[in-house]
Amino acid sequence: MRPEISDLSVRNWSLSRVFLAACIVVMGTATAIVGAWVSNRIENAVVQNSANSAALYMESIVSPLSQELAYGDRLSDQARRALDEIFMTQPMRDRIVSFKFWKQGGVIAHASDPTIIGRRFDPTDDLSRAWSGAISGSFEDLDHAESAAEAALGIPLLEVYSPIRELWSGEIIAVAEFYEKAEQLEVDMAKARRTSWLVVGSAFAASTIVLFSIVAIGDNTIRRQGRLLERRLKESEQMAEQNARLRSRVVEASERYATQTDRFLKKLGSELHDGPAQYLSLAALRLEAAFSDRHEKPAEAEEIQQSLQKSLAEIRALSRGLSAPDIDNLALIDVVKRAIEDHSEHSPLRPDVSLQGSQTIELSVSDKLCVFRFLQETLSNAARYAPNSRCTVICEAHNDRVVIHVNDDGPGFDPSDGKVLRDDGGQGLLGLRDRVESIGGRFEVRSSPGKGTSVTMILFPRKMSTS
Repeated sequence: MRPEISDLSVRNWSLSRVFLAACIVVMGTATAIVGAWVSNRIENAVVQNSANSAALYMESIVSPLSQELAYGDRLSDQARRALDEIFMTQPMRDRIVSFKFWKQGGVIAHASDPTIIGRRFDPTDDLSRAWSGAISGSFEDLDHAESAAEAALGIPLLEVYSPIRELWSGEIIAVAEFYEKAEQLEVDMAKARRTSWLVVGSAFAASTIVLFSIVAIGDNTIRRQGRLLERRLKESEQMAEQNARLRSRVVEASERYATQTDRFLKKLGSELHDGPAQYLSLAALRLEAAFSDRHEKPAEAEEIQQSLQKSLAEIRALSRGLSAPDIDNLALIDVVKRAIEDHSEHSPLRPDVSLQGSQTIELSVSDKLCVFRFLQETLSNAARYAPNSRCTVICEAHNDRVVIHVNDDGPGFDPSDGKVLRDDGGQGLLGLRDRVESIGGRFEVRSSPGKGTSVTMILFPRKMSTS
């Protein structure tokens, strides 16, 4: 397994766990908030419903006896005795522990505790809502000054504020406050609280399980895809290694073929020079000797001798073209110089030479032959198509490559024209490209009409060393 693939799997698993933990924290926080909100809403609803029921029950009892408060801040003795008798009955005492009647401004008009009658207290929020016409209630909220006596009882109480309306006009003339025993309400609220938290908690647990399942499935998918990717990567690496070995073998075969071909051509050139060329030369000499004692040669003899001389010249030229110089033991700089010197023997073009980097790099025979043939062909093209141009040869030797540029400022051409065979059957740049690329190099041509030509060869010798 490649380290980066293994690290990726571990990183994905770590990210999955971090994501899951973050989601659980967020969902837990949201659950707590929602649970508290739902529980509070349920408690408020239960308290309000209980308050409404109690207020409706008490209104039917106290409203007729408290109509006198529409005309003053005190009840008559008869009305007070009637209210006291009602709240002192056994059923009412078992339910209501105390009561107060409020007038506007926080004044207590009547109460079960006679010590606070006529006193003024700061209105609470519940009292203010009652004066606005709404029934208001609170559970165990006994932290106000007027509720000190009720708080001292130490039992759960439902505090209810109910507006008292004038029978004929419906105007609020007072507010009745009473404290109802709420043991059962406390039980009901606890049950409602447990139920709400159970529902919210169950939803959170179900969501967590679903989320964990999604993350687990996603992690398993990532791991499965990671294993598949590892297999595909291993197969690709094996294929790449096989392709590299095959490419190396192809390059080696091409190098051997190029070396053998040049040696064969060199041998063929030598044989043409030493065989047919010598025989033609001997025939020309014999013909010359046969007619040396005559004043005039026959016309046929003159034509034969000229044909022999032309054939001899062509064979020698062909021999020189086929025979590459003996460059097996030459360094890169010497191969470059030798190619330029050979070109200069039969061409007036004199290129400027720039040698850069270490020129003592050891190259294989096929690389040296490629350098020689590259310079031979490009300089020949420059002399043929741009004889009056300024030509430059730049040889760069780096640690891992050899780069040779041949530039001229001649008329240039369309590079696509170099991808087809010439009319005379020569391969030109196409054959040169094949030679360079067959041994693993790169071949580049940059040119356009009227802007000169630049031909570049880049070789990557597999075994390079500097001295």
